[in-house]
Amino acid sequence: MISATELSVLSLFQGVPPAVVRALAKRAREVRFAADSVVFLEGSPPRGWYVVVEGVVRVVRGSGARQHVVHTEGPGGTLAEVPFVTGGAHPATAIAAEPTRCAVFDRPSLEAAIAECPEIAFLLTRRLALRVQDLVTRLDERSSRSVRARLIEFLLARARASRTGDASVGMTQQRLAEELGTVREVVSRELRRLSRERLIVSRRGGRFSVPNPVALRLAARTSQ
Repeated sequence: MISATELSVLSLFQGVPPAVVRALAKRAREVRFAADSVVFLEGSPPRGWYVVVEGVVRVVRGSGARQHVVHTEGPGGTLAEVPFVTGGAHPATAIAAEPTRCAVFDRPSLEAAIAECPEIAFLLTRRLALRVQDLVTRLDERSSRSVRARLIEFLLARARASRTGDASVGMTQQRLAEELGTVREVVSRELRRLSRERLIVSRRGGRFSVPNPVALRLAARTSQ
Protein backbone atom coordinates (compact mmCIF):
# COMPACT_ATOMS: atom_id res chain seq x y z
CA MET A 1 0.00 0.00 0.00
CA ILE A 2 1.41 3.37 -1.01
CA SER A 3 -0.18 6.43 0.55
CA ALA A 4 -0.62 9.93 -0.81
CA THR A 5 1.62 11.13 2.01
CA GLU A 6 4.48 8.91 0.82
CA LEU A 7 4.12 10.15 -2.75
CA SER A 8 3.79 13.81 -1.77
CA VAL A 9 7.28 13.95 -0.21
CA LEU A 10 8.97 12.69 -3.40
CA SER A 11 10.79 15.25 -5.55
CA LEU A 12 8.60 14.25 -8.51
CA PHE A 13 5.55 15.72 -6.78
CA GLN A 14 7.02 18.87 -5.28
CA GLY A 15 4.76 21.80 -6.17
CA VAL A 16 2.13 19.46 -7.61
CA PRO A 17 -1.50 20.01 -6.48
CA PRO A 18 -2.55 17.54 -3.74
CA ALA A 19 -5.44 16.35 -5.93
CA VAL A 20 -2.91 14.98 -8.44
CA VAL A 21 -1.09 13.01 -5.76
CA ARG A 22 -4.35 11.63 -4.36
CA ALA A 23 -5.55 10.58 -7.81
CA LEU A 24 -2.37 8.61 -8.34
CA ALA A 25 -2.02 7.19 -4.83
CA LYS A 26 -5.41 5.49 -4.85
CA ARG A 27 -4.48 3.68 -8.08
CA ALA A 28 -0.87 2.80 -7.25
CA ARG A 29 0.21 -0.82 -7.03
CA GLU A 30 3.17 -1.41 -4.72
CA VAL A 31 5.96 -3.64 -6.04
CA ARG A 32 9.11 -4.50 -4.09
CA PHE A 33 12.46 -5.66 -5.48
CA ALA A 34 15.42 -7.19 -3.66
CA ALA A 35 18.91 -5.86 -4.34
CA ASP A 36 20.27 -7.01 -7.73
CA SER A 37 16.87 -8.26 -8.89
CA VAL A 38 15.48 -7.39 -12.30
CA VAL A 39 12.73 -4.78 -12.44
CA PHE A 40 12.15 -5.34 -16.16
CA LEU A 41 14.11 -6.85 -19.03
CA GLU A 42 15.14 -5.32 -22.34
CA GLY A 43 12.68 -6.53 -24.98
CA SER A 44 9.90 -7.34 -22.50
CA PRO A 45 6.43 -5.77 -22.80
CA PRO A 46 5.75 -2.85 -20.43
CA ARG A 47 3.83 -3.50 -17.21
CA GLY A 48 3.25 0.18 -16.56
CA TRP A 49 4.82 3.41 -15.39
CA TYR A 50 7.09 3.10 -12.35
CA VAL A 51 7.71 5.71 -9.66
CA VAL A 52 10.58 4.87 -7.31
CA VAL A 53 9.45 5.37 -3.70
CA GLU A 54 12.48 3.85 -1.95
CA GLY A 55 15.81 2.49 -3.18
CA VAL A 56 17.81 2.87 -6.40
CA VAL A 57 17.30 1.40 -9.86
CA ARG A 58 19.94 1.27 -12.60
CA VAL A 59 18.77 1.09 -16.22
CA VAL A 60 21.40 -0.57 -18.41
CA ARG A 61 21.75 -1.54 -22.04
CA GLY A 62 24.31 -3.69 -23.82
CA SER A 63 25.47 -7.27 -24.10
CA GLY A 64 27.87 -9.44 -22.15
CA ALA A 65 30.45 -7.50 -20.15
CA ARG A 66 29.85 -4.33 -22.12
CA GLN A 67 26.89 -2.82 -20.34
CA HIS A 68 26.23 0.91 -20.25
CA VAL A 69 24.13 2.75 -17.69
CA VAL A 70 21.39 4.67 -19.47
CA HIS A 71 20.15 6.35 -16.31
CA THR A 72 19.90 5.76 -12.56
CA GLU A 73 16.79 6.58 -10.53
CA GLY A 74 16.37 7.08 -6.79
CA PRO A 75 13.32 8.12 -4.78
CA GLY A 76 11.13 10.34 -6.94
CA GLY A 77 12.63 8.98 -10.13
CA THR A 78 10.53 7.30 -12.80
CA LEU A 79 10.95 4.38 -15.17
CA ALA A 80 9.47 3.05 -18.40
CA GLU A 81 7.82 6.21 -19.73
CA VAL A 82 8.86 5.49 -23.32
CA PRO A 83 7.48 1.94 -23.73
CA PHE A 84 4.43 2.89 -21.71
CA VAL A 85 3.58 5.69 -24.15
CA THR A 86 4.65 3.96 -27.38
CA GLY A 87 3.34 0.53 -26.48
CA GLY A 88 6.63 -1.04 -27.57
CA ALA A 89 9.01 -3.25 -25.63
CA HIS A 90 11.42 -2.00 -22.97
CA PRO A 91 14.55 -0.67 -24.75
CA ALA A 92 16.80 -1.46 -21.76
CA THR A 93 16.98 -3.56 -18.58
CA ALA A 94 16.30 -2.14 -15.12
CA ILE A 95 18.02 -3.63 -12.05
CA ALA A 96 17.47 -2.74 -8.41
CA ALA A 97 20.83 -1.60 -7.01
CA GLU A 98 19.49 -1.98 -3.45
CA PRO A 99 16.19 -3.02 -1.86
CA THR A 100 13.65 -0.96 -3.76
CA ARG A 101 9.95 -0.17 -3.59
CA CYS A 102 8.01 1.25 -6.53
CA ALA A 103 4.53 2.51 -7.25
CA VAL A 104 3.41 1.01 -10.56
CA PHE A 105 0.55 2.31 -12.69
CA ASP A 106 -0.79 0.18 -15.54
CA ARG A 107 -2.42 1.87 -18.53
CA PRO A 108 -6.06 1.69 -17.34
CA SER A 109 -5.08 3.05 -13.92
CA LEU A 110 -3.04 5.93 -15.32
CA GLU A 111 -5.69 6.78 -17.92
CA ALA A 112 -8.30 6.92 -15.14
CA ALA A 113 -6.01 9.16 -13.06
CA ILE A 114 -5.47 11.48 -16.05
CA ALA A 115 -9.23 11.66 -16.64
CA GLU A 116 -9.63 12.73 -13.02
CA CYS A 117 -6.64 15.14 -13.04
CA PRO A 118 -5.43 16.15 -16.53
CA GLU A 119 -2.31 17.70 -14.95
CA ILE A 120 -0.89 14.17 -14.70
CA ALA A 121 -0.47 14.09 -18.49
CA PHE A 122 1.78 17.16 -18.29
CA LEU A 123 3.74 15.52 -15.46
CA LEU A 124 4.37 12.45 -17.62
CA THR A 125 5.28 14.62 -20.62
CA ARG A 126 7.79 16.55 -18.53
CA ARG A 127 9.43 13.30 -17.41
CA LEU A 128 9.77 12.25 -21.05
CA ALA A 129 11.37 15.59 -21.94
CA LEU A 130 13.82 15.35 -19.03
CA ARG A 131 14.70 11.80 -20.06
CA VAL A 132 15.60 12.97 -23.57
CA GLN A 133 17.61 15.91 -22.16
CA ASP A 134 19.55 13.59 -19.86
CA LEU A 135 20.32 11.12 -22.65
CA VAL A 136 21.59 13.91 -24.93
CA THR A 137 23.87 15.14 -22.12
CA ARG A 138 25.24 11.62 -21.54
CA LEU A 139 25.87 11.10 -25.24
CA ASP A 140 27.69 14.41 -25.46
CA GLU A 141 29.89 13.59 -22.46
CA ARG A 142 30.80 10.16 -23.75
CA SER A 143 31.54 11.32 -27.28
CA SER A 144 33.58 14.39 -26.33
CA ARG A 145 35.51 13.19 -23.27
CA SER A 146 37.87 10.27 -22.82
CA VAL A 147 37.31 7.46 -20.30
CA ARG A 148 40.27 8.82 -18.32
CA ALA A 149 38.66 12.26 -18.08
CA ARG A 150 35.29 10.79 -17.07
CA LEU A 151 36.94 8.61 -14.43
CA ILE A 152 38.86 11.56 -12.98
CA GLU A 153 35.71 13.68 -12.77
CA PHE A 154 33.95 10.80 -11.02
CA LEU A 155 36.78 10.49 -8.45
CA LEU A 156 36.89 14.24 -7.87
CA ALA A 157 33.13 14.35 -7.29
CA ARG A 158 33.38 11.49 -4.78
CA ALA A 159 36.27 13.21 -3.01
CA ARG A 160 34.29 16.46 -2.74
CA ALA A 161 31.34 14.56 -1.25
CA SER A 162 33.52 12.83 1.34
CA ARG A 163 34.17 14.23 4.80
CA THR A 164 37.74 12.89 4.67
CA GLY A 165 38.52 14.07 1.16
CA ASP A 166 39.06 10.49 0.01
CA ALA A 167 37.24 9.19 -3.06
CA SER A 168 35.16 6.10 -2.36
CA VAL A 169 34.16 4.32 -5.55
CA GLY A 170 31.20 2.78 -3.73
CA MET A 171 30.66 0.08 -6.36
CA THR A 172 32.45 -2.70 -8.18
CA GLN A 173 34.75 -1.83 -11.07
CA GLN A 174 32.23 -3.54 -13.37
CA ARG A 175 29.47 -1.20 -12.25
CA LEU A 176 31.79 1.79 -12.45
CA ALA A 177 32.61 0.81 -16.03
CA GLU A 178 28.89 0.70 -16.82
CA GLU A 179 28.46 4.18 -15.33
CA LEU A 180 31.34 5.53 -17.42
CA GLY A 181 30.30 3.80 -20.63
CA THR A 182 33.29 1.48 -20.97
CA VAL A 183 34.47 -1.98 -19.84
CA ARG A 184 35.99 -3.08 -16.52
CA GLU A 185 39.44 -3.73 -18.01
CA VAL A 186 39.72 -0.11 -19.14
CA VAL A 187 38.67 1.23 -15.73
CA SER A 188 41.19 -1.03 -13.99
CA ARG A 189 43.95 0.10 -16.36
CA GLU A 190 43.18 3.78 -15.87
CA LEU A 191 43.09 3.44 -12.08
CA ARG A 192 46.52 1.77 -12.16
CA ARG A 193 47.80 4.51 -14.44
CA LEU A 194 46.56 7.27 -12.12
CA SER A 195 48.21 5.47 -9.21
CA ARG A 196 51.53 5.20 -11.06
CA GLU A 197 51.37 8.91 -11.80
CA ARG A 198 50.73 9.50 -8.06
CA LEU A 199 47.55 11.42 -8.85
CA ILE A 200 45.63 9.03 -6.59
CA VAL A 201 46.75 6.71 -3.78
CA SER A 202 44.90 3.45 -3.16
CA ARG A 203 43.58 2.99 0.38
CA ARG A 204 42.09 -0.42 -0.43
CA GLY A 205 38.43 -1.32 -0.24
CA GLY A 206 37.66 0.84 -3.26
CA ARG A 207 38.94 4.01 -1.59
CA PHE A 208 41.50 6.43 -3.01
CA SER A 209 43.06 9.55 -1.56
CA VAL A 210 43.59 12.53 -3.83
CA PRO A 211 46.82 14.24 -2.70
CA ASN A 212 46.55 17.08 -5.20
CA PRO A 213 43.03 17.74 -6.57
CA VAL A 214 44.31 20.60 -8.75
CA ALA A 215 46.80 18.31 -10.49
CA LEU A 216 44.14 15.62 -10.91
CA ARG A 217 41.73 18.15 -12.40
CA LEU A 218 44.43 19.34 -14.80
CA ALA A 219 45.00 15.72 -15.87
CA ALA A 220 41.32 15.50 -16.79
CA ARG A 221 41.53 18.64 -18.91
CA THR A 222 44.58 17.43 -20.79
CA SER A 223 43.06 14.02 -21.56
CA GLN A 224 39.80 15.10 -23.20
